[in-house]
Amino acid sequence: MTTRHLLITTVLAALLLTGCSSDNAKAPAGQFAFLDSLGITVDNDLLLPDTLTMPDIYSGDPEQTADDLKGYQLSKDQFAALLQPAGRGFADRMSNWLLLGVRDLGNGITLGAYYVCNGVGYCVELLTHDSQGKVLDAINAREFHVLWRINMSDINNDTVFTLDSRITLNAPNRLTLNRVMGRCIMDFEDDVKGAPIWQQEWQQDYTINDKGHFVLHGQRIVRELGEVDYYAALDFKSWDMLVCSLHDPGIMDTWNGYTELVNSTYDPDYQYNPFPWDVVQLYKMNPQRFLRWMAAHRDSGNRLLPLFKMPPDDRPALLQEISRLDDPTARQWLTDIVTSWDNTPLTRHL
Repeated sequence: MTTRHLLITTVLAALLLTGCSSDNAKAPAGQFAFLDSLGITVDNDLLLPDTLTMPDIYSGDPEQTADDLKGYQLSKDQFAALLQPAGRGFADRMSNWLLLGVRDLGNGITLGAYYVCNGVGYCVELLTHDSQGKVLDAINAREFHVLWRINMSDINNDTVFTLDSRITLNAPNRLTLNRVMGRCIMDFEDDVKGAPIWQQEWQQDYTINDKGHFVLHGQRIVRELGEVDYYAALDFKSWDMLVCSLHDPGIMDTWNGYTELVNSTYDPDYQYNPFPWDVVQLYKMNPQRFLRWMAAHRDSGNRLLPLFKMPPDDRPALLQEISRLDDPTARQWLTDIVTSWDNTPLTRHL
């Protein structure tokens, strides 16, 4: 676990759903039949609003749970039917699951938003299901609100990084993830966050196609305030490399085009380079998708390739995945790359 993830133990796990009706009228009969079959009745409070956003609250309690969140508490059997098929990236180490809401997208496709946590970390996940409840695709929208001291060893330190997010659902099959990253002064005694010292806001746009797959249409910076910390902003921005479809390879295309993000030359004083680990996570989300993309980008324009290196213990499984590729030239090319790796850590920090 990286320092970045350890810091998330200070996160407040609280989500505010805006735009929900207080009327508990049920959804039309048969609209969410697969949920009915699992014992989940969808009323107006379980219909997704147009915006999911986070309250601006901080808590240092690592035992904070989701007990006060609005949504339907899933049982282990309901979790196994709705979330577990998406894979370990959406289920691993989590023990508390809420269905925050659903939306009928037509063509037998349902969008569901889920909150998952383990009392320490949490995230919000978006999944699409067919009319039988089968998982069609998933994206991990990551932590919606993060706030921590820059120096965790100094309890008097009041300078913090903050990351706020919201999801906007645009009819009928579009959604936008909006991120606001910044640095500010925090009054921890009164839970008051000061004006940002610097701030950067960026967005990612997705459509949900007729297969139920999340298709990324690009990312853009929409606003900056103050003198943005280059490395801190890139570190946080790299989290969104993991906000990606299980199937669509667009996230690799988008991030491969970000020279600043995937440039292999870093300031030697910058101790922690998270990007190789993020590239590994891209691989783990769907190994065959990732390897096919790599094989299709064997020229000098592949900026992700220098950052792709698996730890030694993971390489036998990687070589098995490579052996499943149809193209023998691609198999040989990737095998040669893996066998050329040394055993130095993926980052200097580690």
